[in-house]
Amino acid sequence: MAGGHGGWRRGLSRTAVALAVPPLAAALAYGVAWKSAYGTLGSWGFFLAGLLLPLVLLGWHAACAARRGASLIAVSALPAGLGAILALASVGHSVLEDRGVEISCVVLNVTEHTETDSSMDAQGHWTSTTRTSYDHRLDCPAGGPEHLDTPSRLAKEGESLAVLHDPQGKVSPRAAGDVHGWGMRTAAQVAVGTAVLMGLAGGIREAYEKRRWRPRRPAGR
Repeated sequence: MAGGHGGWRRGLSRTAVALAVPPLAAALAYGVAWKSAYGTLGSWGFFLAGLLLPLVLLGWHAACAARRGASLIAVSALPAGLGAILALASVGHSVLEDRGVEISCVVLNVTEHTETDSSMDAQGHWTSTTRTSYDHRLDCPAGGPEHLDTPSRLAKEGESLAVLHDPQGKVSPRAAGDVHGWGMRTAAQVAVGTAVLMGLAGGIREAYEKRRWRPRRPAGR
């Protein structure tokens, strides 16, 4: 009986961890990004505590789950990591919505950059991924950005481009039509919610499988 109670307690604690880690990682990323944007946290603190620490936490969580065969809980770290990154990025969008200043800049030139990354999977097959970005060199009023990097071309040389920039310089500028604070926060919540549901389903599955394969005691005579 004691072993059974211990097994249930262990299962409940593992399920509780699976439910708590995704929102904890997202909250940590969001809180550090907010402190960086509205407080005095430096860039190193932002990188270590806002980006690296949540991903390390999720990696540890996934490794522990994989080690004991809880594959669904381990995989839940993927949407959890996406949720943490989206939560972190949403702060920059929200800052621009809150205190951003819209200015009109003239595009001096646009430079296209293409990068190709290659990786090999477990079967030895190579996969190549190509990313293209566009560096818009700008002529903005005093205090405005000198350039803007985007995944698509926003304007041609000589055209005007509306840009939102942070007067305090704590978040990166963006095109005025490319600021989506509410959308980013919603996407982060969906990703974290997905991870929580996967963790719950994984905890139930793990408990069921362990109960199913538990050796039966011989009946007393």
